[in-house]
Amino acid sequence: MPLVLARIDCRLIHGQVVETWVPHMKANSLVVANDDLDANPFLRSVMELAVPRGVAVRFCRLSEAASALAEADRNGERSILLVSSAADAVALRQGGVRFDLLNIGNLHFAAGKVEISPSVFFSPEDFEAIRWLRCHGVSVLVRGTPFEAGTSYEAEGGG
Repeated sequence: MPLVLARIDCRLIHGQVVETWVPHMKANSLVVANDDLDANPFLRSVMELAVPRGVAVRFCRLSEAASALAEADRNGERSILLVSSAADAVALRQGGVRFDLLNIGNLHFAAGKVEISPSVFFSPEDFEAIRWLRCHGVSVLVRGTPFEAGTSYEAEGGG
C-alpha cells in the first residue's frame, strides 16, 4: 500500500508532518502535490531541509501526483500525500488518485472563513469541496497530529 496518508495542510512540509506523521505512519516518502511550488525552487529547497534523512521527497504538479505516487509504489515506499487545499484534494481525486480517508491538519484563517477547529478554517469553497469528497466515498478527519483524537467531519449544513 503506497499511500499511507492523504493530508491537507496549507503549510505542506513542516515540523508537525515530519516529527509526528512520518514516524507514526512509518512513511519513507513525501509526495507534495502543489502547482505553486513548481515555480518556487527556493521554497522547495527550504522544505527539503526539514525532511529527515531516509525520507524521499517528490514535489509535483497536481497533474503529476498519480504518476509520482505510482513511482513511489514501484520503489516500495510508504507515502504521505500532502496538498494545500480542499480544492487540490478534489482535483487529485478527480484525476484518479485513490484515497478513502483525508486528514485535514491546517487551513489558516482568512476573511470569510469559518472555524472548524483551532487550526482549521473553511471557506464556502472548502465546504463545497469536502461535500464533494464525502459524496465520492472519502471520509474526512480533522486531526493535527496522530496523538489527537481528531474529529470526523460531516459536511452537511456547513458554509
